[in-house]
Amino acid sequence: MIGMSREEPLEQTYECSFVSRTYRALFATCALRFCNWVLSVLNQCPPDSLGSHVLHVSWVHLCVLYTVPQPILIYHNIDQGGIFWFLFPSMLVVCNDIAAYVCGRRFGKTKLVSLSPNKTLEGFIGALVVTVLWAFIAELDVCIRFHAVMMALFASLISPFGGFFASAVKRASGLKDFDEFIPGHGGLSDRVDCQLFMAMFTFAYYHSFIAS
Repeated sequence: MIGMSREEPLEQTYECSFVSRTYRALFATCALRFCNWVLSVLNQCPPDSLGSHVLHVSWVHLCVLYTVPQPILIYHNIDQGGIFWFLFPSMLVVCNDIAAYVCGRRFGKTKLVSLSPNKTLEGFIGALVVTVLWAFIAELDVCIRFHAVMMALFASLISPFGGFFASAVKRASGLKDFDEFIPGHGGLSDRVDCQLFMAMFTFAYYHSFIAS
């Protein structure tokens, strides 16, 4: 089964690396802190100071998240587990994004966050159901199906916060999209905003439950 090959655990390869020995705690802390920050901005920040507050913090987060951990972790996911551990998590996020759009357009009535008027609670829930079902019925080996569902839950519940974060940045900057590279869809950053945490989660999950 593709993606199930096992390599030497990362901790043994980089025994002296602080990050390699604490990546689970670092990932959990960063993910929870990020979600807490987004929620606090959405719910507590005064409208007149929203722009400056988001801009000063968000550009730092964007630069760090896009340029430092993502390429490194994607490389390790492919090197340690195979191309499956890059393609499948990415496809889950894309599936969730498309399902949220379709379900939101069809059933959406309740606004999810004020910064993203097109994102609805119905779309969020519908995307969760569709993504988990897709992960479960995908033609995967039985032994990996449970892990696929776990990743689908993360892609549905946590990854959208990357999109909320990007919406806050664009709103504070007075932008509709980051770029016009893809007609009708904005720039490359607009297409991968929900991928911010997926590579980190896949790395932590693989080395916690698959490689071990």
